[in-house]
Amino acid sequence: MKSLDKLFTIIGIITALLALAAAAAAVLAALNRQREDAELEEYLEGAIQ
Repeated sequence: MKSLDKLFTIIGIITALLALAAAAAAVLAALNRQREDAELEEYLEGAIQ
């Protein structure tokens, strides 16, 4: 049973790391989207004037 517990612990750690990486990627994508939206809005404001 000890080896099975160790395997489950390793799988749990890997899963947690993958979840953190996915969350970080989502945050970075959202920040990038906000920056692109701000640049587009600035461009459109300049084009209107």
